[in-house]
Amino acid sequence: MSKWQHLHRISVRPLNIVFAVSCLLAAALPLAATAQGAERIYWANAGGAPAPEISFAQLDGSGGAPLNTLGAPAECCPFGTAIDSAAGRIYWGNEFLPISLALLNGSGGGALNTAGATTSGDSEGVAIDPAAGRVYWSNYGADKISFANLDGSGGGDLDTTGATVDGPQGVAIDPGASRIYWANFGTPAISFANLGGGGGDDLNTAGATLSRPFGVAIDASAATIYWANAEANKISFARLDGSGGRDLDTSGATVVFPVGVAIDPEEGRIYWANYNADRISFARLDGSGGEDIVTAGANPAAPNSPSLMEAPRAAGAPELVGSAAPRSTLSCSQGTWAPDLIASFLYRAPEDIGYEWTRNGAVIAGADQSSFSPGAVGIYRCRVIASDAAGSSSQVSALHAIFRLGAVRRNKRRGTAKLIVQLPGAGTITLAGRGIAAPRAKRRAESSVTRRVGSAGAIALLIRAKGKKARKLSKTGQVSLRARLTYVPTGGLPGTQTKALKLIKRRRSRQR
Repeated sequence: MSKWQHLHRISVRPLNIVFAVSCLLAAALPLAATAQGAERIYWANAGGAPAPEISFAQLDGSGGAPLNTLGAPAECCPFGTAIDSAAGRIYWGNEFLPISLALLNGSGGGALNTAGATTSGDSEGVAIDPAAGRVYWSNYGADKISFANLDGSGGGDLDTTGATVDGPQGVAIDPGASRIYWANFGTPAISFANLGGGGGDDLNTAGATLSRPFGVAIDASAATIYWANAEANKISFARLDGSGGRDLDTSGATVVFPVGVAIDPEEGRIYWANYNADRISFARLDGSGGEDIVTAGANPAAPNSPSLMEAPRAAGAPELVGSAAPRSTLSCSQGTWAPDLIASFLYRAPEDIGYEWTRNGAVIAGADQSSFSPGAVGIYRCRVIASDAAGSSSQVSALHAIFRLGAVRRNKRRGTAKLIVQLPGAGTITLAGRGIAAPRAKRRAESSVTRRVGSAGAIALLIRAKGKKARKLSKTGQVSLRARLTYVPTGGLPGTQTKALKLIKRRRSRQR
């Protein structure tokens, strides 16, 4: 008799989909329309038809929908969810079948090749390590922690020597410590093993409830691990340094056979699924209680093992590099984005990256690649748009000015010249160069003069020779110079161009 049969309800879902192991099968069914940009929570439904296997709800209270998983194994009962946000996939375990997956865009699912790894005896509770390219899970009946490679090349079992492995339920990866943690449903304990091998141990949880624990998640910022107590209807935690723990105040929220937890450390919340109440709830990590979330349209049925997803979060603006001259090529980096918090089951890494370019604040039609060649003077900027299943966010580069160096108008009587420069807006323009004269810098080999401009338009910069260049000009009547012009738009980054030019001076005729 399974744990579910003697502890609580169980419903068996008939096998109604033929699938190919290790092959992702696309489907034509569309994903239900959802509000864009809202954060989401996903969970598995272990209940029977017509409940979907995987559902999600928006955390803004606008409800949710089932996810199309057509092509994935479909028998009783999905347990555990974990997301590979960059690949746009969600994975889950099954009570009688291997590891399943579906695309977050709603185009269907498939199964992962787990050859070499244990999948018998209920593969329940999954966690993904994208950096290592692996998915891990707990085998309740076989008392093993196993893994498979995300590339479909099979997997194996983890060495858990020294740690309790008795009806393991739910796993969480701590990449910083290179450990995997799990809850033991049989002999109540929170245990861990080293991902690199060498076995593991149990964690000191003194002061916290351990009663049929199911599902773990880690708040790395607080060095704390949380779990759901399915039998005691409590959410508890322990400190990773082994100094014990306690129970969390969940007043105001439903806690009825909680199964699985997910944490948003930045919002200070922990979420769980109520298996016997068909509700998703949360509590605040500061101990001030919690509440239930709206799941209308998502049809939770014996929900379990939530995972959180939010739109990508900006962490560093993109860099725009390139020449300040027209028709040069500008390149825009992707910028940096906050990583997934895989230990917490919070996912936000971008799945898609898009680009947009503006000139003087207006969007340039058709400019949607990471590079762009501007043909006109102006203030340019690139915008990077990062998207995932929960929505999209964007961040912009610093301003980049394109200015044009025009005609050189020589004064042959004085031996000077005026360089016409077309500027795109307010800022400063600096003229410098070896042998070019500037006020208050006559003794230096190279000097500069900076001029402030208040608006777009053409200006004329006077160029005079000094030192050896001036003497050569007087002696020969001509001299070559190379002017370096640096323009800094207000609020933007400097751009530089150079101009080779010649000064000509008529020499006076000698009187006889």
